[in-house]
Amino acid sequence: MQKINLNQKIQFLKGIGPRKARVFEKIGIKTTEDLLYFKPKKYVDRRSITKIRYLKANQDEVVYGQVFTKGTRRVGRNKEFFIVIIKDETGWMELVFVNTPYFVKSFRIGDEVVACGKVLEYKGIKQMFHPEFEVLDKKRRDLIHAGKIIPIYPQISSSQGKSKIILRPKFIRTLIYEILEEIKEDIPEKLPEYIVKSQKLLSRKKAIYYLHFPYSFGIAETAQKTLIFEEFFYYFIHLMLYRYQKFKTFPIKVKHELTKRFIDSLKFKLTNDQKRVIREIEVDMAKELPMRRLLQGEVGSGKTVVALYAALIAIENGFQVAFMAPTEILAEQHFSVITSFFKKLPVECSILKGKIKTKEKREILRRILDGEINLVVGTHSLIQEEVEFKNLGLVIVDEQHKFGVSQRATLVKKGKFPHLLVMTATPIPRTLALALYGDLEISTIKEMPAGRGKITTSLVKKSNRKEFYSRLFEKIIRDREKVYIVAPFIEKSEKLEVKACEEIFSEISKWLPEQIKIGILHSRISSEERIEVMEKFKNGEISILTATPMIEVGIDVKDATIMVIEGAERFGLAQLHQLRGRIGRGEKDSFCVVIVDDNISEDAKKRINAFLKTNDGFSLSEVDLRLRGPGDFLGTRQHGYLNFKTGDILKNKDILLKAKRQAEAVLEKDPELKLLENKVISSNIYTEDRIFLSEIG
Repeated sequence: MQKINLNQKIQFLKGIGPRKARVFEKIGIKTTEDLLYFKPKKYVDRRSITKIRYLKANQDEVVYGQVFTKGTRRVGRNKEFFIVIIKDETGWMELVFVNTPYFVKSFRIGDEVVACGKVLEYKGIKQMFHPEFEVLDKKRRDLIHAGKIIPIYPQISSSQGKSKIILRPKFIRTLIYEILEEIKEDIPEKLPEYIVKSQKLLSRKKAIYYLHFPYSFGIAETAQKTLIFEEFFYYFIHLMLYRYQKFKTFPIKVKHELTKRFIDSLKFKLTNDQKRVIREIEVDMAKELPMRRLLQGEVGSGKTVVALYAALIAIENGFQVAFMAPTEILAEQHFSVITSFFKKLPVECSILKGKIKTKEKREILRRILDGEINLVVGTHSLIQEEVEFKNLGLVIVDEQHKFGVSQRATLVKKGKFPHLLVMTATPIPRTLALALYGDLEISTIKEMPAGRGKITTSLVKKSNRKEFYSRLFEKIIRDREKVYIVAPFIEKSEKLEVKACEEIFSEISKWLPEQIKIGILHSRISSEERIEVMEKFKNGEISILTATPMIEVGIDVKDATIMVIEGAERFGLAQLHQLRGRIGRGEKDSFCVVIVDDNISEDAKKRINAFLKTNDGFSLSEVDLRLRGPGDFLGTRQHGYLNFKTGDILKNKDILLKAKRQAEAVLEKDPELKLLENKVISSNIYTEDRIFLSEIG
């Protein structure tokens, strides 16, 4: 029989097969190694075996005995139980099961059995109802399910066709035990010995074994700590490897030509936070090492102005700038804002997006390659192979968390180690920022520009919705207000009782007085129509803009003062805060109204209450992160970003920090991982990283 290896697909393990493999794959377990990193949800102490005479009713106990007799017992008209009587030298008891062929075939007279479960008494007879049991193997006397601290795994299941496959904790425990018995001595190390000792960790093979079958609760904790540290450590090695190569780039010093003209043209004064971040960027870009900086700030705090200042530093030194945004509408908005800011400056800008005519696209690509275009705005289209720059000096990435690290790296590779500035309007708690942006320096803008109106947030229940809209229409007519109405979906869903964008647009169009005009904006509308609708909204031809959350970032209509969020319970706090940031950008006071179902979940109540209480995005982000976890907080759950197998960046914050410091220490001393002591690290890094190191070596 072929020996098990860590990379073996799980379906080829004994007792699995394709159907059970699909259940495991549902939770990300595809190989033997994945299974060995499957963390128990808890441990149960079954080290103490109690004699039958001393069993106590209503307590969980472990008992050992020999099968004395077995048979069925009818209870009432339709119930039939299968009874196994076991005895030891102190007495006898019953193990009671619903009568199924599986249990009938599991016991023979004379078998030695260990059973675990709650003890009950029925007419003076001690019983265990459906206990977890183990029939002792004459060849293998070591217990799997009792006589030790045992792991309890989550039960997992999957519907396949008309049947449902259930993998119970006992099955998973047996499977992992048998795999470990075969390969525990062959599990290779992933951390150098000096790190294992300095961090007081276990060897990898011990950590994996004790994760599942610890001899004490303390060693189980150390095993988990070891595997969590290992996972975080390699995450940071991968994230920071490029940063520590000490690549040299072109120092770009501010000439105070275009930048001065730009600042002088602004109709407002920069805040102290903006000035501080500009100084940090000037210092970074003047160095021979490429700038790697994250700029995070409140919605409407003026990050774009800072980014454009950085762009002009590069442009006035003869370099090109790439500005990447996650969606077409955001790219279009950035392009519109940039061209309006730069209209009196000798700067050539262009936009590159998916839906563009071939001839026009070819011309833009030629002009980028020839260096005629100084700044190009685009979506993922910027990282396509056909896009080549003559002299890329600065990469700006907006809403960075919506891109992976690899996408960012792909764009950076378009130049000769260009400077990098990434921005986010999603305030990110420090722990999450460390995990996401461990390779970047972080700048934060908290101060809001002067002269902004106050934003008041209030709640309307769905049952009062029509009455609210009547009052809103009166206010629009009286005060000439501009209003956003945002819905979570484009079209109505039969499964979800929540208003969708097109449904609201149609409904409100019927309610509206003649003098109020309404428009609609979502991703299925063509680029030309989107631009036209936004222009009409800006110039007042449209008073109400119905939209999906695609407007949460980048939209800047100074005199929009009311934001209505339908089905607000379906949004995360970060997204609600982003949407609220579309108003209050001028001097007038603004109003954000959340419309929620009359009966919402407790989690949704917590989110909505937090949103009503504060306008501080950083406070809200902490609440959101605690409520939803990092993947959902960032909208990245679907592609597994930050979904660690063993670690949790919130619960294991201390280990995260230690792993980051250790990775930094390793790369500071040995950036190319060539030292003998780090051979185990270089052999375990991702293939793409090994190729990268061989290229620079």
